[in-house]
Amino acid sequence: MSLSQLATMPKEIHFDDQNLTVLWKDGFLSKFDLLDLRKKCPCATCRGGHGGKVGAATGNITSIRLLSWTKVGRYAISIVWSDYHNTGIYSYDNLRAYSEGLESAFD
Repeated sequence: MSLSQLATMPKEIHFDDQNLTVLWKDGFLSKFDLLDLRKKCPCATCRGGHGGKVGAATGNITSIRLLSWTKVGRYAISIVWSDYHNTGIYSYDNLRAYSEGLESAFD
């Protein structure tokens, strides 16, 4: 999947108790369920790195809130979750691809 630069640059990012919403510069609107996004955290611990098992760190999470987010350069956001996990870096490329149906974007 090849996306234009506008397709992977956010114009606006908002969140509420249930969703993270991204309006991309090309006009596409993505809405992400917070619990789903937390369980897809791309950090090494959550992805089974360091000798762990994929899902072991997130499997028991049944509810989550997004406390804050910050930009990481010009390519990603970092999220602080209500369980105080904050090491996942969610790239704009992966967020956009996932919102367009690429289930493996965070695998």
